[in-house]
Amino acid sequence: MPYPREYAQSDFTDLDQETSYLQQEYDSSQPRRSQVNRGGEERYQRRHHSEVNVDVEPGRLLTTTTSDPPMRSRSPRPRIPPKVNQTLIDTPSHIRTASIELIDDDTPVSVTSSFNRHSRHLSATTPFSPTQYTRRVSHTGSEETVDGTLAQDASSRFRDSNLRIPRPQTSVRHPTQDLPLPRTSEVDQMNFTDTANMPDEGQPAGYGSPLIDRLQGSYTSTRTPSHPVPFYEIPSEQRGIIPTRVPVSGQRDLVSRVEASPSVSSQMTQRLSVTTEILAKLRLTSFVVRPGYGTNGRQLSILANFYQVRALGGKGRVIHHYDIEIDPAVPVTNQKKPKSLMRTVWEQLVVEQVCANSDWTPGFKTCAFDGRKNAFTPIEFPIPRGDRNDSSSDEEMKRWKVKVRHVAIIDLELVMKYCRADEGAPSNEEQVLTGVMAVNVLMRDHPSRTYAQCGASGNRFFTIEQAVAISHGAIVARGFMQSFCYSSSGRPLLNLDIGFSAFLDSGPLLQLLPKLIGRGMGGERGRNPPPGGYYGGVQSTPEITELNEMEIKRLKDKLRGAKFRVTHRHSSRLHTVMSVTLQSAERITFSMQSKDGRGQDQVLSLPQYFRDYYQATITRPRLPCIQYGKKSFIPFEFVELAEWNSVAAMKLTPDQTAEMIRISAVKPRERAAKIQQWRVDLAYEKQEKISAWGLQVNKQMVELKARVLAAPSVKYANVDVRPEGGEWSLRAKKASCCFIPLKAWAFISFDKFLDEDPMRRYIQYLIDVLEAHGVEVENRHPPCIGPINPFNEARRLEALQEAARDAYRAGKRNPQLICVILPGKDAWLYEAIKKSSFVDLKAPVPTQCMQAAKIRTHRGIEAYTENLVMKIQSKLGGITHRIPFNQLPGMVHGKTMLLGADVGHPPIKPGLDNAPSVACSIATTNPDCDAFTPQIRLQRGRGEIICDLADMVVNHLRIFKDRNGEYPERILIFRDGVSEGQYAATLQYEHHAVHQACERLQRGYRARILVCICAKRHNTRFFGSELDIDKTGNLPSGLVVDRSVTHPFVFDFFLQAHSSRVGTARPTHYVCLLDELGMTPDELQQLVYNLCHSFSRCTKSVSLVPVCYIADLVCQKARIIVHERGGSTTAPSESSGDGDRGKAYPAPPSTTGTMRGRGGGSDLDILKVQTLLRKNPDIEDSAWWM
Repeated sequence: MPYPREYAQSDFTDLDQETSYLQQEYDSSQPRRSQVNRGGEERYQRRHHSEVNVDVEPGRLLTTTTSDPPMRSRSPRPRIPPKVNQTLIDTPSHIRTASIELIDDDTPVSVTSSFNRHSRHLSATTPFSPTQYTRRVSHTGSEETVDGTLAQDASSRFRDSNLRIPRPQTSVRHPTQDLPLPRTSEVDQMNFTDTANMPDEGQPAGYGSPLIDRLQGSYTSTRTPSHPVPFYEIPSEQRGIIPTRVPVSGQRDLVSRVEASPSVSSQMTQRLSVTTEILAKLRLTSFVVRPGYGTNGRQLSILANFYQVRALGGKGRVIHHYDIEIDPAVPVTNQKKPKSLMRTVWEQLVVEQVCANSDWTPGFKTCAFDGRKNAFTPIEFPIPRGDRNDSSSDEEMKRWKVKVRHVAIIDLELVMKYCRADEGAPSNEEQVLTGVMAVNVLMRDHPSRTYAQCGASGNRFFTIEQAVAISHGAIVARGFMQSFCYSSSGRPLLNLDIGFSAFLDSGPLLQLLPKLIGRGMGGERGRNPPPGGYYGGVQSTPEITELNEMEIKRLKDKLRGAKFRVTHRHSSRLHTVMSVTLQSAERITFSMQSKDGRGQDQVLSLPQYFRDYYQATITRPRLPCIQYGKKSFIPFEFVELAEWNSVAAMKLTPDQTAEMIRISAVKPRERAAKIQQWRVDLAYEKQEKISAWGLQVNKQMVELKARVLAAPSVKYANVDVRPEGGEWSLRAKKASCCFIPLKAWAFISFDKFLDEDPMRRYIQYLIDVLEAHGVEVENRHPPCIGPINPFNEARRLEALQEAARDAYRAGKRNPQLICVILPGKDAWLYEAIKKSSFVDLKAPVPTQCMQAAKIRTHRGIEAYTENLVMKIQSKLGGITHRIPFNQLPGMVHGKTMLLGADVGHPPIKPGLDNAPSVACSIATTNPDCDAFTPQIRLQRGRGEIICDLADMVVNHLRIFKDRNGEYPERILIFRDGVSEGQYAATLQYEHHAVHQACERLQRGYRARILVCICAKRHNTRFFGSELDIDKTGNLPSGLVVDRSVTHPFVFDFFLQAHSSRVGTARPTHYVCLLDELGMTPDELQQLVYNLCHSFSRCTKSVSLVPVCYIADLVCQKARIIVHERGGSTTAPSESSGDGDRGKAYPAPPSTTGTMRGRGGGSDLDILKVQTLLRKNPDIEDSAWWM
């Protein structure tokens, strides 16, 4: 490759040589740098830090010592060799990229370079002090800008290289293209006055510094009074790389990486994806700003579970942020530092300093500590100088070292200005977020010492009072959630809500064992607790002397990760359950050295060991043991489960889930009263730290204005209906569109109590209802198989294959549907049926599961059957009902595509660290936007950004064109499962992927895009007056809120599109990140509300826009299909979605299978789903995921 002469002389063969070369260039530039800084004294900024050694010993506090490095003189420091941080990137062989950061203490130089066979790109950012400059050096550039003018063209210097030299682009691009590199005026460009770096007279431009000389490229010199605006760029010439130019907030952000992220697709290709480390730092307000507020609908006043927070004195105070490091005075390998221990150490430090009335006392009295790394206080700590250590070597093992380092100063007035939407407030968004974090730590300070703190975010607190016992040895505890946030009300708000969470019951394991394994007295599967506990009376426990393999497995799943104490010796230490042994206690043996150390090792059984060393007798030696270490075992009778062992939602049994819903379904009026009671109990006005921070929390909920939108008409084949209260009836209504007559279908029964005659009668009733609603049934006598033993896996699979064959013979075509009657709500059987019907038959066949209990009884049979009919209609390719297109604002008939996307993740569980996530997209294919096809991919686990979205959208667009004759002009994307911190990264990557897909299909084709995030994982609730609520106490369907509790700048709103029959309705939070359609708030809100009436399997409006709802359903079904029975069915997946849609299915009692996966720790066939869909196009027209 003809590189420039001097560069070619280096002849690099690897990135290490290139890094060395660039470092030499930096070193050679140092004399020039010193000329720029001539006459200036180098500034030294002292970093405040202190080390405080704290003794932690039960019952007393020994001593506290501090140490601080000696003060340095302010004289110029000696030259320190620069530190080099090099990031090498694993990319395809034809692309090599390096990111190098050359840093000394006061002059960082960041150089990013990448090259392939055809071109080379290099950018350098060098901020000099006291005057900062930004230089961009590129071999593909021919311009030099000095004082904003075009300098001498340097293209003649590249004549020998025969390279094409385009002009660099510095204009601001539209945010829908990519993030802009700001104009010169936006970074406050000033005249270049430092002659030390000016090219000499008569010298060609480009020789301003030795670094520029050797690279022989063009550069741009810019003087900025604050911070230069660096950028992160990927060359667009490289195939497979999305071209983007991203401004970053900090110098270190420039040095990022491009990693080869294998997106598991049908071609198994490796594609480059931009890491989200930079993108996540971008401000949300960089993309779209609220265009206004909606006005349509009936207005009403409501309450929200928010409380205004105001600043005392009318202005927010300054808070000091400290970084806290807590370590043992004597380092210990693999030392675990749980949050509770860190808080204990910190609290003892605070107690000692306050009692000693030291200079630190005022700061500690007002300090809030998050239990990990951050402490905040409005009073600065007097960090001492010098170095002293009073501890002796004997005491060192009992001591902890606390290092306190000043990090930043936080001005809470910026938060207040942000809520008031003051001019320039969005530019301080990063400081605002830090201030919000600090206040949240403050608000958690008091509750964390009073209640049990749970959850990853640390903002949920529970109390054992009024806990309710549920089946299988669990309890449901009541508590509250609180969160400080900014708002558009002019002041920040405190969100307060009640909470419920499931925990394992505490106490001796032997007493809890019957309920944990399902042998409890008083009901099937231990549903009702035995007398005693929370219900009073004398405890009565059935004696269990041994467990079978199924019970051991069930117990292991429930107890893994639980905390417990031992009772055979005096100890308060908590241990963690790793597993439950398959062997009984009497069969566990081990070798021990003789007591005198001279005799032979003796082999002891576990009962002998406890008898000899602890004088404890194991009364039930045939029970297994708890394993809590590699070689540590403890019999059940010496185990006492601790309090607050949480039970994950995906581990709840169907019975527990039903009980949990019953307990947590609190009506709106009762919920509002309980929230207000928590506000009284927390008494923020009495908390001294909150007052010291200059904050005051209002005592009454926020009152705000809301609107109720008008419902659309719902169109059936024979009638149009207007919903009332978000609902309508299916009676005497025929499906809007039915494509395929039903003739190749069959029934299987797995319920041994359902006789053939009742099953036949119900089948005829089902057929009558199908025909009444417009489904043509040609085969009125489908074959029936069963009853089948569901626990016999071979017989279960054989029954499905037999049903498929019988359906084929009866209908003379591929099977259309297999109806499966289940004996109960055992979700593992449901999962096994769904998986086998998709991958174990000659071709995938849609299945419809039914509950035997519903068929045996006549109560509610009509409504239940109507729901089945709507699902069957969808699985036959029909459309039950639709919304008239003239009631969908912003959409053009035949030229609009709706696209929903979601990512389902594997559970957080040992052995599944590298398990991939399932990414799904769903898109409309017809002009009326109510027929869908899915695309499914596997990608690196735990990532919310869909790496292969471009390929998925390409397939969606091709199908759309095949069925409509042209590509869509508008694409409305509704995205589920994205947290607020990932909005910017998701938009930047995925909207580029959509435009890339358009360009790949047709040059110059660029659809207009709207991107909207749908979020239900929030704690916002609304309450109305008696005149505005329905019979359930909830506000009516169509409630929309876009003021007061929304974002001060971003285009967002809350929409309660559904009517809740149980509990308090939770609205969906919609955040519009990109709008190239130019929709008004009224248009977008009405569009989303009307679409919520189009979900085909129910006769009511749903809480989430259906295209997003369906994407989540596809994620759930895809997870079932791709994971092998050998491993993943025992580890159900959790979804990015919310509510009942995100629930997973527990494992079957026993599973068998082999490891066939290539996903690194997960058993799955990577290509199975997409291959089956591609080979069987008929199933794409079927809503098999319903």
